[in-house]
Amino acid sequence: MRDRLIKLFIIESMKNLKTVDLANWVGKVFIGNRKHIELIQDINSLAKSTGLYLLLGKNLELDETYLYIGEADDVARRIKQHAADKTKDWFEDFIVFVSKDMDLTKAHVRYLEKSLYELANKNLTTIKLKNNSSPTGSNLADYDISYMQEFQDNIIFILNNLGLINFIQTDIQNGYNSKDTTKIFYLTLTQDRKDAEGKIATAKMIITDTGYILLKGSYIESETRPSFKKHSYYKIREKLEKENYFKISDIKGLYQLNEDIPFKSCSAAAAIVKNRSANGRSEWKLKNGQSLDEYEKK
Repeated sequence: MRDRLIKLFIIESMKNLKTVDLANWVGKVFIGNRKHIELIQDINSLAKSTGLYLLLGKNLELDETYLYIGEADDVARRIKQHAADKTKDWFEDFIVFVSKDMDLTKAHVRYLEKSLYELANKNLTTIKLKNNSSPTGSNLADYDISYMQEFQDNIIFILNNLGLINFIQTDIQNGYNSKDTTKIFYLTLTQDRKDAEGKIATAKMIITDTGYILLKGSYIESETRPSFKKHSYYKIREKLEKENYFKISDIKGLYQLNEDIPFKSCSAAAAIVKNRSANGRSEWKLKNGQSLDEYEKK
């Protein structure tokens, strides 16, 4: 990780429309809401440039972001069309990404659209995608793929650090060594139950730069406490169960996780594991007994 400079400019004459620049990056970002849609029709870098755009809303019940990802040759006009669509009355805000050099091609933004869609689709505890279908993407030369991957990394950096969307990077292979148990946090289940090898059943979690990852193979309580059904995290638990992220384990009363799942909150991860409300900062612990709270305060 390295230090980065984000420049946020607020245009008072345009009802506080925001623009964002990142040092040493060719991209430019516009952040607005529905009151800005007519105003941006006169901005050349939006009305005459190929770009990527995001439409955002909020699901307060699940504390997740509604997100639509799209691309267009005239992003200002396309967002105006979405605003007139009654099936998209859920969105309040938009974010547009263009190039200062105006060198983004249709193939570039289609690649970004699909790549960002696939990443968002993995962030199932923080993002609810509103696209009706998966984007088709595009075939790019190797040097263009490298350019677009860097472009996307900058997009996610801005979104996360300005608190616009909780994108959790789900690719943990480069930063996680499964044999290095000193960096894995464990959560014991309600009862000390053991697996076929005689080991106490636990859930496992690691920290990433953008959140937490509940690891594949973690044991999950199958029985729901009645009081938990009133908790906001129960909706996430229901969603994961309905979408078959759990499988029956070899231990009675426990499921196992089918794949890694990202979380923005360690307490949400703990609650999904224990099927009850939980304080993740105190309940997740390293093998040496140190709590997550103690570890992060070092």
